[in-house]
Formats: sequence, C-alpha cells, structure tokens
Amino acid sequence: MRNVSKWLGPISGILFVAAVLVGGGFGVDAEPSDSATKILAEFRNNADDIQTAGLLTVLSIGFLLVFLGHLRTKLRDSGVGWAADVFLAGGVALAGALIILVGVQQAGGVAGQNGHVEVAQGAIDFLWEGSYLFSPGLLAVGIAAAAASFADRRLPVWLGVFAVVVALGALAPWMGIFIFIAWALSTSIVELIQAPQLATTADVR
Repeated sequence: MRNVSKWLGPISGILFVAAVLVGGGFGVDAEPSDSATKILAEFRNNADDIQTAGLLTVLSIGFLLVFLGHLRTKLRDSGVGWAADVFLAGGVALAGALIILVGVQQAGGVAGQNGHVEVAQGAIDFLWEGSYLFSPGLLAVGIAAAAASFADRRLPVWLGVFAVVVALGALAPWMGIFIFIAWALSTSIVELIQAPQLATTADVR
C-alpha cells in the first residue's frame, strides 16, 4: 500500500492539472463593461457548459487535495515540519478559492436561465475581481515549498526557485494561479519519475 501511495500523489497532481484546464475551457465570454443584455445572454447560452465546468473543477479540487496530502507527507518526513503544514494550509486555501469562484459561476448560469440581470452582472463582476482570493494560498504554498526545497532538498532546487515565482504570483493572482498549475504539473512529473526508485527502496527495506 505504501508503494501505491508513491504513484497516487503525482498521478493525482497530473489529473488535477488536466481537469482544471479542461474545465477552464468552458464558461462565458463577457466582461463587466458589457451590456446587461449580453451578460445575461452569455450565461443563458452557456448554462450547460457552466455546469460541465463546475463538475470538472470540483473533480480537480479532489485530485488537488490528494496531491497536497502526498507532498505534505514528503515535506513533513524531511524534517521541515512548519513548511509541510503551511504548504497544506495554502493548498486548502487555493481549493477554497476555486470552490467560491465555481459557486459564483454556477449562480450566474442559473441567473441567466431565470433572467435575473442583477445577479448575472454581479457574478461577472466577482469573477473578474475575485482572483485575489488566490493570493493567500499562492503566497503560503510558494514560501513553504521554496523553504522545504532549499533547506532539505526533498524537492529539486529548481522547483524551489519555481515556487518562489508561485509566491510572487500572489501579487497578480490571475496569472499566479496558472504559474501554480505549471508548478504542480512539473512537481507531479518529477515525483512520477522518482516513484519507481522510491518503491524499490521501500521494497529493499
């Protein structure tokens, strides 16, 4: 079972990236400056796509939590305990931000179907400005992953440098979340490459 966990974490990270990117391809093409008629029509015409995006995003959050738990265990075993806890807390904050934004988008879809103009406009305003919900999580994950990488080398140093960029993404979270997704994919691939070696070492022990 311990050997299986070596594969489950990185595979979950890759599935998280895949689900969140596919889910991000569905949605509405509207801006706060657009007319109320256009915003309402966008939500109404894309109601089914919004539901699909919501389902995929919720699935991606599940995969993200498994991935976070895997890395927390790795960082905790390395002796950098505080970084492991901060990393997990930051990841949970990112998951919470995703849930909130998905909920707002779903509300916009329902508003579009029911003709509730004010709700649809409010949903667009929030979706455009709500990216700052990602800032605390990006900062915590980036700092913790960088500290663990530099202090213990359980993660390659280059991933630690990459994590610093993730932390800086908190200043521009609409871009920072994509940097985090790229970091998660890179880390998952590194972990997946190392998994056979780790499993062999566990068998020897």
